Amino acid sequence: MAKNSKEAYGASGKTNVLMFEPENLHLVSDKTHPLYDERIHLPLHEPTVLSIMKLGVIEPIVIWKDPETGRSCVVEGRQRVKNTLEANKRLREEGKKPLLVPAVVRRGSPFSVAEVMISANEIFQADTPLGRAKKMADALTRGHDEKDLALMFGVGVQTIRATLALLDATQAVKDAVESGDITVTQARQLANLTPDEQREKVKEVEAATAGTKGHEKARRQRQVIGDAKPRMKSRKEITKALESASGDYAQALRWVLGEDE
Repeated sequence: MAKNSKEAYGASGKTNVLMFEPENLHLVSDKTHPLYDERIHLPLHEPTVLSIMKLGVIEPIVIWKDPETGRSCVVEGRQRVKNTLEANKRLREEGKKPLLVPAVVRRGSPFSVAEVMISANEIFQADTPLGRAKKMADALTRGHDEKDLALMFGVGVQTIRATLALLDATQAVKDAVESGDITVTQARQLANLTPDEQREKVKEVEAATAGTKGHEKARRQRQVIGDAKPRMKSRKEITKALESASGDYAQALRWVLGEDE
């Protein structure tokens, strides 16, 4: 008698893989939804489209069924779904049979499933620094702490803090991180400066690193950003802050002003 697949391959367990028409899979585009990922807007990847046309979708995606809408939402594998839609369009034009997408089901709340989405994307295909920062902030608002985020994103707590600091920086600093002109850690340093000082430092870095790469680029970045320290407040600014301060903070300000006796 023929063995079942588990016995035939010597596997320790098995699960069900479902097959879907890509048109019946929901790609979340609502920015307020826990499963939203801005990479949904990435363009099609031609090599992937051609590969799918020839070999099909090799790796199953992960889906979650929304109990409120009944939709099968894609948790992990958006690009495979998008590229399969394009592959099927071309196959139909050639008079060939369209392909199905293999998927495994993940159960739980949308927030717990979102952790799966983030971990899968971050570990295997990292997001942009600003995209990660936004997701980290969203996770914090949903009740997760820094240790949770460290596990979800596969990084240390210090990296979590440095990445979140990016959200407090000017757009010039954010753009510089996205383009690779400065690192996330350097952006955290710049976030301590005034907005004008941040923009000026970015210009200095761009001028200093133009046409460089690797170690030389990193060296020049450090030369410029190494001097990026918080601007000392003037006596007038400290006196102004003291007007609304209280407790230990007020006492510390008086000490700075030399008024603490």
